[in-house]
Amino acid sequence: MSQVVLINQCKERIGAKSLAAELSELLGVNTDAAYRRMRGDTALSFDEIQKICQHFNISFDSVINYQGKLVPFQFNAMFQSKFHILEYLKNIEQELKTLSRLGAESAKITMTNMDLPYFRQFGFKSLSRFKLFFWQRSVLNLEDFKQKKFDAYEQLDDYETITDNIYKYYHGVSSTEIWAPETLDSTIKQIQYYHESGLFVSKESATAICDDVQYLLDKLEQEAQLGKKVVQTPKGAISSDFEMYQSDIFLSNNCIQAEFNNKTYTYVSFNSFNSLMSFSPHFSQECTHWIEQIRLKSILLSEVSEKLRYQFFKNLRQKLDELRVLIG
Repeated sequence: MSQVVLINQCKERIGAKSLAAELSELLGVNTDAAYRRMRGDTALSFDEIQKICQHFNISFDSVINYQGKLVPFQFNAMFQSKFHILEYLKNIEQELKTLSRLGAESAKITMTNMDLPYFRQFGFKSLSRFKLFFWQRSVLNLEDFKQKKFDAYEQLDDYETITDNIYKYYHGVSSTEIWAPETLDSTIKQIQYYHESGLFVSKESATAICDDVQYLLDKLEQEAQLGKKVVQTPKGAISSDFEMYQSDIFLSNNCIQAEFNNKTYTYVSFNSFNSLMSFSPHFSQECTHWIEQIRLKSILLSEVSEKLRYQFFKNLRQKLDELRVLIG
């Protein structure tokens, strides 16, 4: 079974290419011998398993502990010299692009939003630029940003193309999202900290971010009312189904589950904007059960609950108004 699991993971990574041809070249065997290994007729040697895992970037733990208590995760090591946030965003862009192309019947996202999800932040220029700046200056502590102040009107070139695509592809995937009264808090505190620390080039930069948060809330409320996410692009509108819930239970993290091709990929946030990813079935089932328990105790805000939806967004806007008063 472990060999079958390993081969299936190879098939997922290779896409439309011939796995038999790839294994034949990698292992130095003929095509028939590669097929025998793929069927499980011939057992893989330790050296062959090592080569396959390294070549296809597969964790050996994800094979031998597929149903065990140990859960393998994938993540991007951010505090490494080779890490670049642009490449990190490109991976997210590619994953969302794949989901959006599968369509509503084949793909879905379920999220618990302790913080504002970056899928939504990236649709608003000043807010998107601020988040990218905050991550690089205050989280990654990059040398180029240590003496720099934030300017909401400074264009970020390649970053903006990728973040625009992430925002666009997100609208092409049906989603169920659980929000909380605290979802906006971390963003407000980040803006407040930068204001009080003199890290904005001008008051206008801080105000521009607040304006974008306002636009985000207006759009989100409208989409909750319609039960649809919609974004306009030069090629026309992109839309998908949207369910929004309000949870009064504190959400301990941003958990994202992407379902497609009869598999569930679970992403759990850590270190501000990084995430651990696992497709271990029993781990995903645990997370699915936790999310479902939260959802059952939450209030559906999309399409119904007009009064409660109004109150939820009124409270979020009040927090934003208090921040505006502080900025002056």
